[in-house]
Amino acid sequence: MSNTIEQQIKDVEIFFDGYAGDFDSIYGHSRKRNAFERIVDKYFRKSMRDRLELVLKFTQNPEIKSVIDIGCGPGHYIVGFLNQGKKVIGLDIAEGMIKIAEAQIKDSALTNKNVMFVKSDYFKYTPSEKCDAACMMGFIEYIPNPVDLLKKLKTEINKEIYISFPKSGGLLAWQRKIRYNLRNCPLFMYNRKQLEQLVTDSGFSLSNTEIIDCERDYVVRICL
Repeated sequence: MSNTIEQQIKDVEIFFDGYAGDFDSIYGHSRKRNAFERIVDKYFRKSMRDRLELVLKFTQNPEIKSVIDIGCGPGHYIVGFLNQGKKVIGLDIAEGMIKIAEAQIKDSALTNKNVMFVKSDYFKYTPSEKCDAACMMGFIEYIPNPVDLLKKLKTEINKEIYISFPKSGGLLAWQRKIRYNLRNCPLFMYNRKQLEQLVTDSGFSLSNTEIIDCERDYVVRICL
């Protein structure tokens, strides 16, 4: 990867190491949200909860026995996957996120024998075996070269890939872009046409791809 891309990934790592506790509190785990934050969550972050429910609906498929959660964050998807009896790899570049995820697994009284955490940039990670599914929620919007990422996934996943993409356009997208830029974190947004182009450029078939509108985000499900 070029020095520019390496620096962008480093900026994302720094951002999420510092943001880990606040991000986790959106789901109500690390601390209680104040009144203003609860209002923001109700009206502007509903899509985060919707996409969690959607992905867990997909992974109810008994043929999905293992999942890699790329950009696993504080581990809310991992808890869901473990409750479904899946074998899980949680991968994140932010040490702070992984620590919260590990604590959440312990707090949930789940056995951790079916989960392995890896601190790594996904581009530098080589799995020992293929997983049935990959989950990338709130991840790809920080990646400047998504085609390369999806091509790598295509060689490492057996059955399904789930990805969230933030929508471009509108006041909420504009304010989010500014907010992240002020904290030196890259952020890339998409419209539906761009998503379709990204899918085909990465070597996937649109006929095997489902694009679901979740208000502020799209959730894309690719069946292999």
